[in-house]
Amino acid sequence: MRQKLRPAMSWLHRWAGMTLGLLFVLMGLSGSLLVFEHELDEALNPQLFHGGGCAAPLDVDTVAAKVQAQWPKAKVGFVYLPRHEGGSYRVTFKAPGMEAGEAMLDACSGALLGSRDRAAVGLGAQQWMPMLQTWHLNMFQGKPGRIAQGYIGAAVAVLLLVGLYLAWPRQGHWLRALRIRLNQNAYRSNYDLHRSIGLLALVPLLALALTGFYNGLPEAGRSLVASVAEVGAERRNIAMPALEKGEQAISWNAVQAAAAPYLRDGTSLVGISRQPDKGLFIARLRRADDWQRTGTLRLYIDMRNARILETINPLSGKGGDRFIASLYPLHSGQLGGASVKWLVALAGLLPALFFITGVSTWILRRKKK
Repeated sequence: MRQKLRPAMSWLHRWAGMTLGLLFVLMGLSGSLLVFEHELDEALNPQLFHGGGCAAPLDVDTVAAKVQAQWPKAKVGFVYLPRHEGGSYRVTFKAPGMEAGEAMLDACSGALLGSRDRAAVGLGAQQWMPMLQTWHLNMFQGKPGRIAQGYIGAAVAVLLLVGLYLAWPRQGHWLRALRIRLNQNAYRSNYDLHRSIGLLALVPLLALALTGFYNGLPEAGRSLVASVAEVGAERRNIAMPALEKGEQAISWNAVQAAAAPYLRDGTSLVGISRQPDKGLFIARLRRADDWQRTGTLRLYIDMRNARILETINPLSGKGGDRFIASLYPLHSGQLGGASVKWLVALAGLLPALFFITGVSTWILRRKKK
C-alpha cells in the first residue's frame, strides 16, 4: 500500500509546494512581522502613540466627539483606551474617503496626533503595519479573501501532513532522519535541510496552519470543535433591533460606567465598540490572566438603556470555549510570553526555507537523473 501511495503523495507534495509555495512564503514572512505588530508600529510612528502625561485622561465621550468634529460625517465604530500612561486614544471610524479610518488623539488634550486609512496601500511609515495586516488577513480582498485564507490554512496543514508521510523514517532510523549534514553534495544537503527541519518544526507549523484555518473560517472551526467538546452560545447571534434613524442611544461614558463593576482583580477596560445595526455597544475587557492583548472578556450592552444583555468570558467557560479562545492568541504569538512569540516569529520564516530547499532539491535531482 505504501509503495502505491508514495508516488502520488510525492507528486502532490511537490506540485502543491511549487505552485502555492510563494504564497505560503509571503504568509509566513508577514506573520513573523505581525507578531511584533504593535512594537514595530510604535517604532515607525512614535508620534501617533505617545502623547503628554496627565493625572486624568479625557473621558470617552469627549474623545469620540473630537473625532466627529474633525470628520463630521464619520461613523465612529471603536474607541480604544490608552494602553499605558502617556499613551494615546485610538479611534476607528468610517467616513467619506476613509474606508477604515483610524485617528490617534492625545489622552490629555484631545489633540489629533495623526490619522490614517488602514485599508489604504502606500509606502509611508504610517501604512506599513496596517497594510501588512490587511494582506495577511485577506490579501486585500475583504471577506472573500479572509475565507480564502481559511482554505489556505487547511491546504498548508495537508501539505505538512503529506510531507510527514514522505519523511517518516524506517524503524530505528529516526536519529539519521533528523541529522543535517552540510559537508556533502548540494542535493543531499538541501534534502537533509528540507526533511529534518520539517520533522523538527512540524508541530508549531501545524498549529499555525490550523489556527489560520480557524481565523479565516471561524464558523467551520467552531463547528468542528463543537463536535468533540462542549461550547457555549454563539456570540455572533447576540443582537437587538437596529437603532432607528434619529433614535437616541446612550453615551460612550454610560457604557464605561456599566463596565465599571467588572474592573476588579486586575481587569481593565480595553475599548468600546459601537454597533447600531445590532443595537449594541460591546465593552472589551482584559483580565489579569488574559491570553489576548485586546482581551477576551466581552460585555454586550443594550444601546438604548445600558442594560447588560450578555457577558462572554471564555476563559471561565466550557472546555471548548477555552480552546477556541486560545486559537487567535496562539496564532499571533500572544499566548505564553516572549518565548512563544519568538517561536511563532521563527516558524513564520520556515516556509521560505522549505520553498528554497524544496525547489533546489527538485532541480538538482532532475540534473542528477
